[in-house]
Amino acid sequence: MIDKSLAISLLRVVQSSPERVEFGVSAILRQFVTDSGIGVMHGRKIIFTEGHKERIRTWLSADNIDPGTPVDAWAGLGRSDALNIGPDEKWAGEAVRAQRISIKALKGRPLLVDGQSIYLPPLANMEWSYQEALESLLHDAVIVVENWEAFERINDFQVDMSYVSTNPLILWRGGGSNVSVGASTRFVEAYRRPVWSAPDYDPEGLAIASRLPHLVGVLAPQEDVLRRLLTEAKLHGRYSKQLPGAQSTLEQATHPDVKRLWALVRETANALPQERLCPKS
Repeated sequence: MIDKSLAISLLRVVQSSPERVEFGVSAILRQFVTDSGIGVMHGRKIIFTEGHKERIRTWLSADNIDPGTPVDAWAGLGRSDALNIGPDEKWAGEAVRAQRISIKALKGRPLLVDGQSIYLPPLANMEWSYQEALESLLHDAVIVVENWEAFERINDFQVDMSYVSTNPLILWRGGGSNVSVGASTRFVEAYRRPVWSAPDYDPEGLAIASRLPHLVGVLAPQEDVLRRLLTEAKLHGRYSKQLPGAQSTLEQATHPDVKRLWALVRETANALPQERLCPKS
């Protein structure tokens, strides 16, 4: 059974940005590399490529640890609750929100919950246990929004969403110690509805989109508009930093939307955060 300290160290590795491949050497990680053969020692650093990180995610999952679990998830939990996110109740400690998702509907449309229509105030969202949401939500499609700001202001998002559904569920992908990426991923996988991605238009964002379960399409502006916005964004540095960690995933992507958008982003060698498509009123 995996040790708690090792699990936390590995969670930090797999939750790091895709472009980060160098990590400081610790006794725990050095022993992990020796025992597992995952990672490469390089002086005072350990190299964990995206391929290594994917193997670590599989390693964690085999020990009943969601790779999206926040690193502070065991703080403050009782022993019985700790078993819900790890292999040992002695780890006592999940941030309550680690199994929750943030959802909303588009302006003027309700959340469909157990036959009821729930209208939220502007800029509001509902945070809910993903297990309970699975049993109650009745939407026929899901839009997964990568970033919080775009999720919060989804009604300002200057991309046509009308063809997705008359009332899609809007789901924040999650991140950090608030709402976990793992919870949103488990939700869309089990919900089994068509999934549309609203990503950042950069290597990392498109790589994230390509890995979404039940992906039907990627929302984006018209190609000529996106090309112009990418060029005007002047974020070549962001593109360059993300490229090493995402390129392999993108070159192997099979979804036509991901392939088309990746070709455009690669052509311009720039990045466009999705918030740029949510101008403030």
